[in-house]
Amino acid sequence: MSARPIEVTVLSPAGEPLGTWTGTPTNALWRATRQTPRLTVSGATRPCERHGEGWALRLQEGERPPKNNGRAR
Repeated sequence: MSARPIEVTVLSPAGEPLGTWTGTPTNALWRATRQTPRLTVSGATRPCERHGEGWALRLQEGERPPKNNGRAR
């Protein structure tokens, strides 16, 4: 079973919104198990955090924002 892509807000290390990104969580059952979604960015899997009504991915220092492509990975 694979997870559906979700749209997350990309945050700078300081917490400023940089835009949105669509990615597929690596933990497919995150909703059913009440976990936070985990996304792979720059070769590492990291948990998202709550941001308003949705989810956000906070970048680490020196990391570039991920690019959206035609399909979510």
